[in-house]
Amino acid sequence: MADRFFPTEMLEFVPENSTSTTTTTTKDSLTNLLCDPYKTLSNTLKNSAFAIQQTVVNETWGLSGNRVQDYSLYTGALGTAYLVFKAYQFTQNKTHLQLCSHIVKACDSASTNSGRVTFIFGRAGVCALGAVLANHDGDEKLLINYLTQFEEIKLASDLPNELLYGRVGFLWACAFLNKHIESSCR
Repeated sequence: MADRFFPTEMLEFVPENSTSTTTTTTKDSLTNLLCDPYKTLSNTLKNSAFAIQQTVVNETWGLSGNRVQDYSLYTGALGTAYLVFKAYQFTQNKTHLQLCSHIVKACDSASTNSGRVTFIFGRAGVCALGAVLANHDGDEKLLINYLTQFEEIKLASDLPNELLYGRVGFLWACAFLNKHIESSCR
């Protein structure tokens, strides 16, 4: 009977010392990357993530001339805003927060007469992310504005119970607000 395992190609464990650097040259780039010390590896991954984020922002927001044609989180400008918001959560860089707020304001004007009500495709996502950003920025007037708009969203009686276009998507927006805005603001 044949052996039922795959041979490991990883190097043996070497304890990390702050003074030693291991130089391994294998044909596999992943192995080389994983042999880096933790600090080097995490900096490499962080820099790559920010480079990708900047590319996405340039391709989706910068090239469009800061105009919104698709305001959805799934395929449009709100997705770019959400990506920048995640970068802000990691770095606490106010530039990310300002860019995200700028994109959400453009999405807000584009989605004003939308009949869609979900977080991913509808008006609820725009209002929820806008309220969270206003809360992080300390702009109470804008926070109240977005929360008021969110409360004015009406769910149709024939709305399906699904994530993309239905009630579950609206509940996701509610859960997003509950997670990111302290109860004293609601």
